[in-house]
Amino acid sequence: MKQNANIQDLTPMIKHLFWWVPEKEIASLSHDAIVESVLSNGNEHTVKQLFDYYGIEKVAEIFNRQTSGQRTNYRPRTVHFFRQYFHRHAQKHSDSKSG
Repeated sequence: MKQNANIQDLTPMIKHLFWWVPEKEIASLSHDAIVESVLSNGNEHTVKQLFDYYGIEKVAEIFNRQTSGQRTNYRPRTVHFFRQYFHRHAQKHSDSKSG
């Protein structure tokens, strides 16, 4: 997570993805829930905000953990896209996983 980052900075960009959660409670959502929702349903701007907030390495770590089991909530196209994306752009995490 970025040193000076505040979840409140991310909330306006992602609140529509959590329409059933009161806005003041979005900050209490788990990192896993936020990453999954943004990668599954967000647009390029929300994904960029997610990377700016958590850092690409942390998002890649969470995504890879979430998709490493037999069951996942991600669509196959989403898994394929972000595996390729993180393999190219989150090298530190990819290298530690494959070595």
